[in-house]
Amino acid sequence: MNDLGELNLAYESGGVEECKRLLERKRDEWKTVPLNVAVIGNSGVGKSAFINAIRRLTADDEESADVGVKECTAEIESYPHPNNPLLKFWDLPGVGTDKFPGKTYLAKIKVDRYDFFLLITATRFTEYDTWLGKEFRKRNKKYFFVRTKIGQDVSNNKRAHPRTHNEEAVMRVIRESTEERLRTNGCEDASVFLIDSYRPKKFDFDRLEKRLVEEFQKLKRCVLILSLQTMSEEMIQRKVAELRSRMWQVAALSGAVTAALPGLTGVYDAAVVAEQTQFYYTQLGLDEISLKRYARVMSADYRQLRSHVDRCLGYEVSSVEAVKKLIGSLHATPLFEAAAAEINKCIPEIGRYMVAPLSFAGTYYALKLILEKMERVALEVIHFAAENTEQSDSDND
Repeated sequence: MNDLGELNLAYESGGVEECKRLLERKRDEWKTVPLNVAVIGNSGVGKSAFINAIRRLTADDEESADVGVKECTAEIESYPHPNNPLLKFWDLPGVGTDKFPGKTYLAKIKVDRYDFFLLITATRFTEYDTWLGKEFRKRNKKYFFVRTKIGQDVSNNKRAHPRTHNEEAVMRVIRESTEERLRTNGCEDASVFLIDSYRPKKFDFDRLEKRLVEEFQKLKRCVLILSLQTMSEEMIQRKVAELRSRMWQVAALSGAVTAALPGLTGVYDAAVVAEQTQFYYTQLGLDEISLKRYARVMSADYRQLRSHVDRCLGYEVSSVEAVKKLIGSLHATPLFEAAAAEINKCIPEIGRYMVAPLSFAGTYYALKLILEKMERVALEVIHFAAENTEQSDSDND
């Protein structure tokens, strides 16, 4: 059933109050959905480094997975995402060890617990890996093959062939040989990603995150989008699209409980807008914690990133009054006129559910302005960090 159909049923059963409860429930629904991603591979292939990288942590962070030369994966262990404790990445031992033999492997790992599987190696995939892939396919489980430590392969080739080295050619050879081996072992249609967890802006890391999100249905896709931290234009655009799709629910909630106020000052619900502004701020990675994580993973200067955000945004977003200033600095046309335009566009479908349609339109328009501004700032931060990182990589090479 679509959102409007649910609103209709809610209105018929309990009027505006029931609509309000439904909208509140839908707004926060993503926070209640567990999502479990299994990361499978033998010791030393880079599972812990990957689990840290996709959670935007380094080995020095308190919540990080252990990374080292010793054998780390003796037991099954889960690592919650710092932005969402219900999104967990599970470090699973590879199949075929004394403790996890093939005969009992699927039962021991509780295969039905997981929503997705990432089969990881640092060299080549074994028959055990492809056996797992085929077993997952039999059970209609989704999985990817992930080849890690690609940066080491590229660097080794460069040292071995300093005059003829070509990174694209090296990547192509690794990809073709990996896909050929998988085809030979009956996994011809498997998706393969070549990554380096210590260089998440190079190779296939962004593409892996993108495809991982795309593999899930609506609600679990929303969980991933709103939990993962921004590292690319693609992720920013996905987050903005998700936040924009939820905007009408927030505005409708405001309109369902707020009486219309005369004049311009009561056109939008300042408390609701302030709360959502802080949510957008965090979602797009502009808050202190997110920026520090991003700076560590990208080996960027946090102070430069912080200064760049403050300069581009112009205002702190920690209070209702600050949000009012931010809104006032953004709109080029009077807010009342813009709100009226939003009424004409949005109210016909859902106006019956609200006490204050003007509050709906004003809140919707204010959120739209703020999200557009924060999207521009987030993209500028990504570009700024990428330029500095590329220069650093170039200097190191």
